[in-house]
Amino acid sequence: MSKKAQPTGAHKAHEVMLRRWITVGQPADRLYALWRDPATLPQVMRHFAEISVINDTEAEWHVEGPLKKSYRWRSRITDQQPGVVIAWESLEGADVPNEGMLQFRPAPGEWGTELTLTLRFNPPGGALGKKVTAFLDLFPKEQLSKALHRFKSLAETGEIPGLDGQPAGRHDSRKDEEA
Repeated sequence: MSKKAQPTGAHKAHEVMLRRWITVGQPADRLYALWRDPATLPQVMRHFAEISVINDTEAEWHVEGPLKKSYRWRSRITDQQPGVVIAWESLEGADVPNEGMLQFRPAPGEWGTELTLTLRFNPPGGALGKKVTAFLDLFPKEQLSKALHRFKSLAETGEIPGLDGQPAGRHDSRKDEEA
């Protein structure tokens, strides 16, 4: 994480830091290129966010929170080293100030690449917001894990699995939002 993007003072006390990792059976350079493909991030994160890619280094995020509260921010890539790291941070005025980093490392035993996804953010509402975030799972570690699993599926099979069109004993009107 960049030092200038680190929250300071009272804001840092309310910061939430999440970290998840996964091994993907592909080389780091290929995974880096796939992550940087403008179509990838909106697909991988669609289970919790709408993302509009603005240009090569910026994207607009929209997340629906508890009680139908809507949060928006623009992010910018701050560091990119092919096959090594991609780092980003929200721009000034973000509803949820945040920064993130995706690191690529060789997996043990030539099993591909280990990806580590880290996110730091300041929940709206300070200390109370941090407690509400934890209680309501506004952005739990499971969201990061799910994003990494979706990326792994895309990288290894060329698609993200979904349930649409598969019989599961559910009503026909129900659609899987992840497809």
